[in-house]
Amino acid sequence: MLIEFRKWLYGRLALNYMTAGKSEKAEIWYKRLKSLEPESLAVLHNLGVICISLKKFDEAEKYLLREIELYGDSDIRYRILGDLYYNSGRRENAGKAYGKSLTLLQNGIGDKSTERFLRRRIKQCKEISHYTKAMDGARYYEEGMALYSKGDYVKAFELYQKAVECDNASYIALNAAGTVLMNSIKDYENARTFFLKALELADIPLIQGNLALAEYKIKEKGGE
Repeated sequence: MLIEFRKWLYGRLALNYMTAGKSEKAEIWYKRLKSLEPESLAVLHNLGVICISLKKFDEAEKYLLREIELYGDSDIRYRILGDLYYNSGRRENAGKAYGKSLTLLQNGIGDKSTERFLRRRIKQCKEISHYTKAMDGARYYEEGMALYSKGDYVKAFELYQKAVECDNASYIALNAAGTVLMNSIKDYENARTFFLKALELADIPLIQGNLALAEYKIKEKGGE
């Protein structure tokens, strides 16, 4: 009974911290949960994702490969593995993982936004020059995040724009740019444009919610 309660508690805390973007704390609690459930799908998957965000790439690879070994191939697993290789500088490995993800996706129900994202990533991974440019975009995004945290919203937005120009698959940068426009600059029309472009690459609740809020703000001020 006590063990089950600990599993529930560790899992709840881990997920809450992960959802809040507090990767270091989420990692601590997922590792505690892993000591109780070493082969849990959720634990292996989420630790892989968290370790990527913390740039612990070797550790992330172990979790993700173990997940695939235990639970089989899936488009999302190979997409995350592609993200790992992509962000750690292993361009050719990233291209192969994204290609595997795309094949699995097309064999299933399919998702147009994810397919579009994967095709752009695969193209970037084929040429060193394209990949290098996309990596510049990742750097601009991180610099923009740092400025945003300091309250320098205009410069943050400019860097997010540069990130998007360098990396046409970065829905994260598109969403970040839209968020600055909506929340800080109050340019709801252009914010909507960024959110729509982000949705073309990732049709996820976060971006859906931002788009809905931008459209509400536009209607509130009498726009269309």
